[in-house]
Amino acid sequence: MDSAEPPYPHVVETPHARTEIERPMHAIVAVKSLRSAKSRLAGELDADARADLVLAMLHDTLATVAAVSAIDTVTVVTPDPTVAALAYSVGVTVYADPAPDISLTNGASPRAEETLNAALSAAAADIRAKRGVVDLVVLQADLPAMRPSELTEAVAAARSGGRSVVVDHHGTGTSALFACGESALDPRFGPESARGHANSGARPLNGQWPGLRTDVDTHADLDTVRALGVGPATLASLTRLKATPSNSR
Repeated sequence: MDSAEPPYPHVVETPHARTEIERPMHAIVAVKSLRSAKSRLAGELDADARADLVLAMLHDTLATVAAVSAIDTVTVVTPDPTVAALAYSVGVTVYADPAPDISLTNGASPRAEETLNAALSAAAADIRAKRGVVDLVVLQADLPAMRPSELTEAVAAARSGGRSVVVDHHGTGTSALFACGESALDPRFGPESARGHANSGARPLNGQWPGLRTDVDTHADLDTVRALGVGPATLASLTRLKATPSNSR
């Protein structure tokens, strides 16, 4: 497979009018190293193909976020230079995923979810240190079927206050975590994260948002987003992989 990166178009964020009581909202999107991304698709796709798909889905996710006027700015949290280059190319801020502090785990390598949650918390703290009290939303990076209208509705629902979550289409994971006002982000991503977030006080948001609720981890998830209709970068990636979806948007 050609290792050259596809020529993604520039994402332009849209300014909007704001009421006096409405705080800015900042989106955080985390992407781990491409070499370890989407391991559950390894049976269908090799490492290069998985990396291509991850970059394409990230591009479509960022493009959708940029089309939501209620979200002011975006930060991608990643240790991967190729992911960072894509984020910079579309005008998005990058927060370097900090190295895990193994002293906190008695010298053992921390679990992936511990590293992710620590990175998200560090990014959230950095954003609020620089910007003051802002509303935050953490989004999965692989939401290629998400529509701007879905995210707009979820943002409006979340802004009634506190921490809230959008539970994924499996009913066990979290596709979006909101922390509005002075609420701490307190991410609990990992296995059964929907339960972990609920147990920590986050309220589930109700809405018919199939694209927002469908992140891609398995071949079945790919089938689901194909049926919903994927963004142009993901469609192009699937075409390169000779797996063109039957529907697109």
